[in-house]
Amino acid sequence: HTEGMKDKELAAFRNKTLGFVFQSFHLINSLNVMDNVELPLLYRHIASSERRKLAQEVLEKVGLSHRMRHFPTQLSGGQCQRVAIARAVVTECKLLLADEPTTALDEDTQKQILKLLAKIDIATIFITHDLSLVEDIADRVAIMKDGRIVETGSVRQVFDAPGHPYTKKLLGYLDYGKGRGHDHKHKQQRFDTPLVEVRNLKKSFSLDRHSIQNALEDFSLDIYKGEILGLIGPSGCGKSTLARCLMGIYPPTSGQIRFFNEKKSKNWKQMIFQDSDSAFNSRMTIRQIIGEPLRIAEKRTPDRQRIAELMEQVELDPALMDRRPYDVSGGQRQRAAIARAISVDPEFIIADEPISSLDISTQAQIVHLFRRLQEERNLTILLIAHDLPMVGHVSDRIVKMGE
Repeated sequence: HTEGMKDKELAAFRNKTLGFVFQSFHLINSLNVMDNVELPLLYRHIASSERRKLAQEVLEKVGLSHRMRHFPTQLSGGQCQRVAIARAVVTECKLLLADEPTTALDEDTQKQILKLLAKIDIATIFITHDLSLVEDIADRVAIMKDGRIVETGSVRQVFDAPGHPYTKKLLGYLDYGKGRGHDHKHKQQRFDTPLVEVRNLKKSFSLDRHSIQNALEDFSLDIYKGEILGLIGPSGCGKSTLARCLMGIYPPTSGQIRFFNEKKSKNWKQMIFQDSDSAFNSRMTIRQIIGEPLRIAEKRTPDRQRIAELMEQVELDPALMDRRPYDVSGGQRQRAAIARAISVDPEFIIADEPISSLDISTQAQIVHLFRRLQEERNLTILLIAHDLPMVGHVSDRIVKMGE
């Protein structure tokens, strides 16, 4: 149907026919929420008053009408995802392509978004690694491996009688991801030596001259040396803000953060960000990305052998070191992020939603990797997530944040 179309004609066809929800939001940070959602309507030359009305309606459906004047940088990852979904559906397109549209959302918000998508009377291609979502919402399912479809059929056909070995493997992780899989059987220990004390922490952001948003208010927390502390909570509750306060990226508005670290190096704490896509410089190779903290700390470029050893420690093939971030999978990028974090031998790692964008089997591999590194290196790890089962599988303690 589109064969032979010129670029402008193809763009017009896509604009009228397709809606796209990207996995990594792709919002314009210089535009507020309302303007981001209105953008597709602007290209359709819809009048300003009508654009505003349509955008406001869809923002109400995704629960963000109170944030329409905010900018993407003032929102949580889950809230950005909701804006991206609102922008896609505001055009009332004929086919919605949703690429991992709920990865950054907590379970309750996932349900809200799925109800919204279910109300939209259009064909939807829902791309996800979450098989439980597929089971809940899809009519048909196609299982992909290594760039090709290995099995397809109705949801009940595929889930009740999988034929391909890869499908059987994936379905075997369903119980695991719901906390009913095998026990990791890590040693039960008593942790009582504090590494971090957070007391009455408050962090506010100025939205404009007249309004302030409190991302954290009167929050207290203890993190003990040698433990993996799982921090869970719904999107927008302040998890990432806390992580950035602990790293010194955000200065607290009030309250106190005290550290009792033994290593006096400025590299004693490291952070793994939620979106490795944005956290990596796409012009750098995996070798350069992993070696960057070492290059800064030691004022010299680490040799290939040292980078290879770090990659092997996180079970990442050293043959990938000359590739760029966009040439490897999400799971491989996350392993590279972990290798970069441990390269300077830190005492404390803050991992902000490190598994939310990964398929369930890779999630399991990554959380097991955190446990192994914690035991081998005597690390303290703050493992942040919006979902309990996989994080709870390896954590020594769980703290739940509320909205």
